Amino acid sequence: MYGFTGTVVGIRCRDGVVLASDSRGTGYYLVLSKAVKKVFRIDEKIGAAVAGSSGDIQSLIGLLRAEANLYRLHNGRPISTKSIAKIAANLLHEYRIFPYVVDGIIAGMDDDGPALYFIDPVGGKLEEEKFASAGSGSTVAYGVLEQQYRDGISVEEGTRLAALSVKTAIERDAATGDRIVVAVVDSGGYRELGEKEVENLTG
Repeated sequence: MYGFTGTVVGIRCRDGVVLASDSRGTGYYLVLSKAVKKVFRIDEKIGAAVAGSSGDIQSLIGLLRAEANLYRLHNGRPISTKSIAKIAANLLHEYRIFPYVVDGIIAGMDDDGPALYFIDPVGGKLEEEKFASAGSGSTVAYGVLEQQYRDGISVEEGTRLAALSVKTAIERDAATGDRIVVAVVDSGGYRELGEKEVENLTG
C-alpha cells in the first residue's frame, strides 16, 4: 500500500481556490501516522495538496518553495501559479526514471483570477477548469465532485464541497482517514481553516 495513499482535492471557485486532504499515512497494511501533512503554502497566494510518500512530498514542496522565493528575489514580484506548476512538472519529468512517489494539485490566485493544475508523478501538467483529485481515494472524491460541483461556486461553498469529498473518501478508502484539512487561497492569500471550522463544514 505504499504509493499515492490518502486523498487530496482542489476546487476552482469564482473568487479563489480550495484545497483539502486527509491526514493518514499508510505503509502496506499499517497506519503509520494519523497526522501527515498533505496541504501546503508554496507562496503568498499559491498552495499545493499532494498525496504519496511523505519524504517525496516534503522534498518536492521544499524545492517549489525555494523556486518561488528565488523568483520573488530576482523579479521583485510573486511567481504565477502556472509557472510554479510548470516547475513542478519539469522536476517530476526530470526524475521520471526514479520518480517521486507523488500525485497532486497546485492552485493559486493570480492577477487574472483563480488557477488550478493537476500534476502527475512523471511530469504531466493539466489545467483544470473546475476541480481535481489525486490519491488512492480520488475515484470516490471525484464521484462527489462530479455530482455536486456547479459553475460559479463560491469559496465558502467550495470549502464545504471539498470537505465533503474527502469525508466520503475516508468512509470508502482504507488508505484515507483521520483528520480533514482544508485551505483557501483567495485575494487575501493562503489560509488553512482551523479544526473547529472544518468540523462545522462536515458536521
